[in-house]
Amino acid sequence: MSIAPEVAGPATRGGADLVAAAERVVAETIAPAAAEVDERSRFPAGALRALADAGLGCVLMPAELGGRSASTAVYAQVLERVAAACGSTSTVYMTQMHCAHPILVAGREEQVHRWVPAIARGEAVGAIALTEPEAGSDVAAMRTTARRDGDSYVLDGGKIFISNGDRADVVVLFATVDPARGRDGITAFLVETAGLAGFAAGRPMHKLGQRGASTVELGFTGCRIPASALLGAEGEGYRLLLGSVTKSRISAAAQGVGFAEGAFAATVARCGELALLSSRNRAAQDLQFALAELRAQILAARSMLAQVCARVDAGDPAATEEVSMAKLHCTALGVRVAARCVELLGPDGDRLDLGVERRLRDAKIAEI
Repeated sequence: MSIAPEVAGPATRGGADLVAAAERVVAETIAPAAAEVDERSRFPAGALRALADAGLGCVLMPAELGGRSASTAVYAQVLERVAAACGSTSTVYMTQMHCAHPILVAGREEQVHRWVPAIARGEAVGAIALTEPEAGSDVAAMRTTARRDGDSYVLDGGKIFISNGDRADVVVLFATVDPARGRDGITAFLVETAGLAGFAAGRPMHKLGQRGASTVELGFTGCRIPASALLGAEGEGYRLLLGSVTKSRISAAAQGVGFAEGAFAATVARCGELALLSSRNRAAQDLQFALAELRAQILAARSMLAQVCARVDAGDPAATEEVSMAKLHCTALGVRVAARCVELLGPDGDRLDLGVERRLRDAKIAEI
């Protein structure tokens, strides 16, 4: 038994070459390094470089900016393949897109042409900074401030759980220009980190899973940035954030399907090595039934994700609800399938070299 990428035709048309390219990079670069990336908490710079060299750096971005003008559905398929092999790489990879997207949407021409191609080509690492230690993702309670001072803004505050934060050359930062205005005060900035006084990135956190994807705190203390760093207009950050969330939730959903697929494929491979699926005894049949059920769950979740992506690509304003549901369902699926695979493998379930327990840990991070 094997699991194949069985996605509906409309979701794959025009993107088959990109998916095939992703599979090659996974086989040649990402999968062979995945265990070491996890074990040593090593940032997957080589994988990021390989994806960019294959033209997959930011597939959603326009071709004239270094992207591939791909559909959301194709992006989800590419990310699934990456996540199935290495959760750390998938988070680093999708964070690049999460950074590039708001720049494309709200940036001035100079900002767009400077940063989007650099991110797409893998020449720059990007991050997006929203979550705060006390406010979490409650935008209205945001405490990081941006005070206008002449031709500059002065930033004060902190962000937490920022993927790529210690590696980022550019950060899309959300701060408030007036806490009393709530959401209407939220403003986005394009922060270049090189040599920036008053900016500090903490050490990568020790995590349950996705250990190679650095997750850090960012601090801003009297951090002065030019007024030209404004991304969009003052007070438009909340609307920009909502538009970006759709892409990030699809990313999480695609990760969930990928983690489930990776755990399943590794489990089937191990069962094949042990000839557990070839006999006709009751134990073999029970195992076959259990694996068939997991395969059906994965294919159903992938179909759900493909349909949601199609609605997003069609510009359906009502798709936001379904995107959230897909994220909820698919991330939970990743944990459920990976956990079941660990159980089905018995004493082999927690072996590091098989990588099933790694998919379970990675999947739990996405669900959280």
